[in-house]
Amino acid sequence: DPSSIQAIAAAIRADQALGLNPADDGRVIRVPIPALTEERRKEIVKTASSKVENAKVALRNIREDARKAVKSQPRWAKTSRSVPKKKSTILLRNLVIKLTRNLKLNLTRL
Repeated sequence: DPSSIQAIAAAIRADQALGLNPADDGRVIRVPIPALTEERRKEIVKTASSKVENAKVALRNIREDARKAVKSQPRWAKTSRSVPKKKSTILLRNLVIKLTRNLKLNLTRL
């Protein structure tokens, strides 16, 4: 969408961790990517690992909020409270495994 090109370019520039300087002509955004050095690879790994860890923490917080919301529902008061906990734990575990697997897969491609 041509109307959002300026916003996209500004967002890329704003993320200093990326170290990229996009150029746009109103239709296309060009992002020159410097050649990877060993130092840059290590930076990328560090940034990616940090973002994955932040995602894991966010998932845990979401799970905890969802568990609190479920516990406050009257229909769960009469049943076992471990049912929503078990399901949310399994779901969280699967998401964390996928995040970690994707991180490792993509880092091996560097």
